[in-house]
Amino acid sequence: MPGKKITIISLFLLSISIFAFVNREKTDPGKASLVKHHYLQQAASFQLQTEKLLAAVKSGDEKRIRREFILTRNAYKKIELYAEYWFSFYANRFNGPPIDYFEESESDMPVQHPSGLQLVESYLYPQFDKKKKKALLFQASELNRYAAELPKVNESFAFSTDNIFDALIEELYRLTALTIAGFDSQLALNSLPECSNALTSINEVLEIFKDDINAGEGISYQQMNGHIRAAIQYLLQHPDFNSFNRMAFIKNYLDPLTTMVGSFIEAKHLKANPAGQFYAAIKKNGSLFRNNAFDPYRFLDDYSTSAPRIELGRKLFYEPALSANGQRSCASCHIPGKAFTDGLKTSLALDGHSPLPRNAPTIWNAALQRNLFYDSRTRNLEDQVMAVLNNAKEMHGSAQHTAANIISKETYRALYEQAYPGALAEKAATNICNAIASYERTLIVLNARFDQFMNGKNTLSKDEINGFNLFMGKAKCGTCHFMPLFGGAKPPRYYYTESEVLGIPLNNFNPARPDRDSGRYLVTGSPVHLFSFKTPSLRNVALTAPYMHNGVFGTLDEVIDFYNNGGGKGLGIAPANQSLSFDKLNLTGKEKKDVIAFLKSLTDTSGVY
Repeated sequence: MPGKKITIISLFLLSISIFAFVNREKTDPGKASLVKHHYLQQAASFQLQTEKLLAAVKSGDEKRIRREFILTRNAYKKIELYAEYWFSFYANRFNGPPIDYFEESESDMPVQHPSGLQLVESYLYPQFDKKKKKALLFQASELNRYAAELPKVNESFAFSTDNIFDALIEELYRLTALTIAGFDSQLALNSLPECSNALTSINEVLEIFKDDINAGEGISYQQMNGHIRAAIQYLLQHPDFNSFNRMAFIKNYLDPLTTMVGSFIEAKHLKANPAGQFYAAIKKNGSLFRNNAFDPYRFLDDYSTSAPRIELGRKLFYEPALSANGQRSCASCHIPGKAFTDGLKTSLALDGHSPLPRNAPTIWNAALQRNLFYDSRTRNLEDQVMAVLNNAKEMHGSAQHTAANIISKETYRALYEQAYPGALAEKAATNICNAIASYERTLIVLNARFDQFMNGKNTLSKDEINGFNLFMGKAKCGTCHFMPLFGGAKPPRYYYTESEVLGIPLNNFNPARPDRDSGRYLVTGSPVHLFSFKTPSLRNVALTAPYMHNGVFGTLDEVIDFYNNGGGKGLGIAPANQSLSFDKLNLTGKEKKDVIAFLKSLTDTSGVY
């Protein structure tokens, strides 16, 4: 008996020591200290560089100002993974958009004013704006002030292994989907050198964990280091922004590196940061392009789903009894054969002839969108369905009355009971909406020829690959339609969907007239949102004509021409707050055709049942 007792105690002490070792391994204070030291080194370098930029601005020497500006952007990219992850306030001060903007993730701050490097860039490129000398001096001073303040901020130093690798994979997503597309250097086109600097910083952090990485199976730090060095060499050898082969760079360097970092995260069971500001629709543990990269249930909120609910929702989606006159179902405006659109400029009201104000968007991948409707007025599919059922012009009904009618039918009674056993009568409307939303969450399409190509199959032509490179480069499509969802869900977390002001015309004829639909402004009342609409997904875009919220463009050729000429600015109807760049893209006829060829490679309707 005493021997048994000793054995139990020994096992208990052993389990404690094992737990302590595992816990210590995940939050090794030595490595955390080294990462913090690396961060402070890069922050000091950035601060020094902002001082040089400020001195250059005071000198008035244009060449010197531009040179120091580029060096400052490069220095920022070395701290970007830290600033964006742990110090988002400062990230916005250093590298926020160059126009008034609204961050969906910070709805308590509806309008933020521009500051930082992107705004400075707009003063310097394409030529130095001498009228902005005073504003330039102020921005350079503010950059230096915030850079000096940043290292003194200590409350966010949660440098655990989990958070460090969460930040690293976010930075790799950012480089892949944003940086090399020119997202934050649209005028200076300095994105490729900036990518090189960011990769250098990533490599220096990975080196701190070299022994941990090498202790795993299947990957090594030497492999990661080799990919990073080769990637930097490729960037040096191919410096031209417009001709850069992004497809080759992603497939050969960035994506394999991301996959390796993801494998380490998986092998070590590292967790994504659970704090609200880090909520993500993507599973941050591998390639952007893997089939299960995104979570269709991320936006369930207080709801749940099940196989019976999905089946009930599928039947209800095609049920005309959802409408007051018994003649319209969800599928009336979201027709599967038309990629869940209706093919009309704007949908028709329930009376069958009066036009509704907006075009019917596809519901493919709607489950991956936090913001729904063109004006982003709802935040989950259940609320979206409820809004349609209660809309006088769309279904002309009461959701509660409609639901009670539906579940009283013999056709649905048993299925409803199976899906919602013992449900209270007053929950009928909520449950019906949840059932339809549960079905819509199955409508995920991420296996187009583009996806197959990114996963190793030879499914794209030379013209389609060139179209992708243009999309992500010269054509600037990828700066709003973010890869790989190709909508407004912003990397690296893909949690909230952005809105843009494009200057969309009411008609497609000369002279063009501006569309006066106020868009998201009707929801927020914020001037920045006047004429603003959610950036839609381009998945299955070849099947969803006509285009824009008002269906003004009948073909992809017309859409590309609109963007190629600078949006509303090119038509002479740009609102004062147009967020789309005014500049013409100067795409050739062949280049426009290649972009459209690429867009057609995003077609995938395999998920309908």
